[in-house]
Amino acid sequence: MTSLNALKRSSTCEIADAMLKLGHRPWGGYIPDIHMWSPKFCDGDTRIMGPAFTVKMVEKDNKTAPTPNVHFADAATEGSVMVISAPSDVKGAVWGGLMSARAKAKKVQGVVIDGRVRDLREHRSMEYPVFAKDHSILAQNAFVRPSEIQVPITMSTSPVVVNPGDIIIADTDGVICVPVDLVDKVVESCAKYVAIDDKCMEALHQGHGIKETFAKYRGT
Repeated sequence: MTSLNALKRSSTCEIADAMLKLGHRPWGGYIPDIHMWSPKFCDGDTRIMGPAFTVKMVEKDNKTAPTPNVHFADAATEGSVMVISAPSDVKGAVWGGLMSARAKAKKVQGVVIDGRVRDLREHRSMEYPVFAKDHSILAQNAFVRPSEIQVPITMSTSPVVVNPGDIIIADTDGVICVPVDLVDKVVESCAKYVAIDDKCMEALHQGHGIKETFAKYRGT
């Protein structure tokens, strides 16, 4: 818990830097092309962090994939971040205002959607954090259906595999997934390099050049 509290103090950019320095390739856990749509579009101080509660969607006419015996929004755990994967070519939304109402009531931190969202006004009126690839006006049940919950999911925008319990951090800059076993090392790296960058920022404000500043503090 102490490490997670420390991780909260770092931005997604700082965490991504740390993940890359630790050799987590190719993109340091970054899940690209997913943006904040609520409470505002890519603006404000909204930030969510918590263990991933994963949901895998499949196309509606897929008759072979399993079907959960409980609605995924009902199954979500308090304090988690719901992460939903959907077929990449689906134009319908996989999340709407009613889902946000249920998730908020269950104290789910927010939702990260590898797909589309609709009912933007409803999410924003609730000030509920929603991160998604895009938006739509089409309903979920016309095109996709939930298949599995709390299983590893691969995001369509990157090779990142999100496992249940992985730590998800999302803010205005983007979304990143940190495996639980790397949290302590990420926190240590963030603390080290944020301190260096603070010195760089102070030097630059004082009028020093990039090259000399980086050579002095970063050794580059």
